[in-house]
Amino acid sequence: MGIIDVIVACSFDDSQEYCTYDNPIYFQNELMGYSLMLIHSRFSEMNGTNGFGHLEGLIERVISHETIHVVIKKLEGIEVSDKLDDLEIFFPLGRGKTHIIKMNFLGYASDNTGLITVN
Repeated sequence: MGIIDVIVACSFDDSQEYCTYDNPIYFQNELMGYSLMLIHSRFSEMNGTNGFGHLEGLIERVISHETIHVVIKKLEGIEVSDKLDDLEIFFPLGRGKTHIIKMNFLGYASDNTGLITVN
């Protein structure tokens, strides 16, 4: 079980582009997986811009990250799964300074697992 499909949609409100999972896919009453949903903003659609132009190099990380959400949801429930994006990663910059980023800032991931690690 994980991400097994990709769907592109457009938000109805004024939110920015984002990725999520939804649209559970069943086969013979068994959950097979979910769709990765790339949600375009209403603004970008109305103005003909592509907010996901930078996503190609990150797509494996996005799929991995959303798959982790799916697995946590199956094991622990939706509330625990949603908290994954609230986790903050602290890493030292030197001279006593620390940088803090959210777990879902995938540009900082060092591999395609979708997880941010600090060496």
